[in-house]
Amino acid sequence: MSDSWVNEAERIGADLHLELSGPGGRRAALIRALREAVRSGRLAPGTRLPPYRSLAADLGVARNTVADAYAELVAEGWLTARQGSGTRVADRAEPLEAAARVPKKSPPRARGPRYDLRQGTPDASAFPRAEWLASYRRALQQAPNEVFGPGDPAGRRELREALTEYLARARGVRTAPERIVICSGFAHALRLLFQPSGPGGGTAVLRGPLAVESYGLGFHRDLLTAAGVRTVSA
Repeated sequence: MSDSWVNEAERIGADLHLELSGPGGRRAALIRALREAVRSGRLAPGTRLPPYRSLAADLGVARNTVADAYAELVAEGWLTARQGSGTRVADRAEPLEAAARVPKKSPPRARGPRYDLRQGTPDASAFPRAEWLASYRRALQQAPNEVFGPGDPAGRRELREALTEYLARARGVRTAPERIVICSGFAHALRLLFQPSGPGGGTAVLRGPLAVESYGLGFHRDLLTAAGVRTVSA
């Protein structure tokens, strides 16, 4: 795929999950977030951190703020910086006083199932908010003005081109951007394919019978039933 604002946004830098919250300015918040990421083990010793400019763009802060935070953590022994090697997590990033800390007692676990595997109940707390926000910010900064207009009903050309390459590489499906339609979800796709549309009701793109997973979501089968499509559990 040719270079575009989508590719350019991806090249700005690696996402780093950091929550800039708490008292103090952005520099203090960034130092705390980086220190906690190292202390908790999310950033293992030797991990290379993004360049100043890249992380600053991801977080929406000044480049000097990132540079100052890195320098402070290097002075504290959390990070190391070498010419040509970038900034990395130090081999022994955990401060000595941490060994003397008394581990906190975990609160008693409430009785009940450890994992909730019911349909339609995802673990919303695991949503990567920081990465999502950083990616969204980079895309908005790089997007041309016409992106914010009505656009093609089939979806952005750049996205359909990326899906064409992905489907060929990861799924072995050969297609073209013109044959791809971006939907807002699975239910939207079912409505486009099976429910009549157009003046006077029109005709559906596909008809039944249709094999469906026996453990699939009920409201998807309800959409098909409302469209007069006979389903067979598989």
